[in-house]
Amino acid sequence: MAMVLNNISRSSEQAVKIVAMLSLKDCQMFLKLISRNQEQGYLAAVLGNIAVTDGGRELLHQESLFTELISLLTMPGNIIVRRNIARLLRNLSFDTKTHTTLLEFLPQIVYPLVGGEEVEEDDMEKLPLDLQYLPEDKCRESDLQTRILLSDTLFQIGGTFSVREKFREENYYVLLKNYDQWEEDMDARERIQNVIYLIVQEDGKVDLRKDGELPQGLEKEDHVVHVERDSQNLELSIENRGS
Repeated sequence: MAMVLNNISRSSEQAVKIVAMLSLKDCQMFLKLISRNQEQGYLAAVLGNIAVTDGGRELLHQESLFTELISLLTMPGNIIVRRNIARLLRNLSFDTKTHTTLLEFLPQIVYPLVGGEEVEEDDMEKLPLDLQYLPEDKCRESDLQTRILLSDTLFQIGGTFSVREKFREENYYVLLKNYDQWEEDMDARERIQNVIYLIVQEDGKVDLRKDGELPQGLEKEDHVVHVERDSQNLELSIENRGS
């Protein structure tokens, strides 16, 4: 059943219809089944699929559901679940109305990208408590696609001023720079460097939104946004990734 639901919900039109039939309790039941190792991958994929719809995003970013949902981002032993939860977060991030919720869970979103590198004491004290004094053997997320999806999520929500403030106040730069230096895949490095540039640039030079809206094309799932840096400004360019 979950496999059929996943296949159907891949269509955005069908995903809208499925969301109309789902309640908060239904989504909570999905999460319980995932946590009990029952049809994990398919159910996580369904949640990621419905997150492309307005109704799905509104349903999924409710705090009563989101706390349990984001805990699956570090679920051991199941890359497919982690990847689909990361995809869900990326899809949520396309809607600015979800950014307040995502901001509340920023340490959990960043955690999979963090390793066990030594951090200076002064820098450590500024970090969120959940990201302080991690063990030296702390491993980063092993799945490349999951890491890329999380970087894209951070970039999307970084278009909101309050998120950029939080990035800076809580010293996320240090952790993301360590990840950038660790990452070997060039595409993944480019994605996280986009986020780093948002943090280090003056806000006057980072104008991603007008009246709360993203530039045309930026919010679409089939596009990836590249940030090119010169000595003065950030320039956004949008490359069509295709289907």
